[in-house]
Amino acid sequence: MAKRMTGDEKSFTKNWQTREESYYNHWVKGQPQNQIQFAFRNHWEVFSLLMKDPFFNGGKRSLEVGCGRGSISGYFSDAGFDCTLLDLSPEVIEIAKKIFAKNKLKAKFTVGDVTKMPYPDGSFDVITSIGLLEHFENIEAPIREQIRVLSKGGLFTAYVVPKYSRNIQKDYN
Repeated sequence: MAKRMTGDEKSFTKNWQTREESYYNHWVKGQPQNQIQFAFRNHWEVFSLLMKDPFFNGGKRSLEVGCGRGSISGYFSDAGFDCTLLDLSPEVIEIAKKIFAKNKLKAKFTVGDVTKMPYPDGSFDVITSIGLLEHFENIEAPIREQIRVLSKGGLFTAYVVPKYSRNIQKDYN
């Protein structure tokens, strides 16, 4: 069994430097062209449905934690949200900035640690993380910190990417 990462910057940077699709974004304005784009579009549709819940405060401040290239934030930005993207790796944040600029999407970008984020309590109405928590042996600290910066009546969604031996990203072309 492979050892799980503990969330250190060197591990994440090495991961991004060795992936062919590092500059490819799974956000797409039009119709999805592949299975990964289709999956992210479906994530956005599910999140959109959750935001229609009467208990959601209706705010438009979103945070994507462990953002990578910001695929889900592309949908939030395109829908008029005030987006913030946070990642531990400065290199990945630079990739996200280039992708957002190329697609004329607006966002703020922060290099930071999910276990001690530089935001005041209650700063965001929607917090998402896709493919972050599975990198931590103890997920309590990152979840607690995300809840801290979530506003009252806000929406927190975290999607753990399962480990498959035949992973779609492994076969990405």
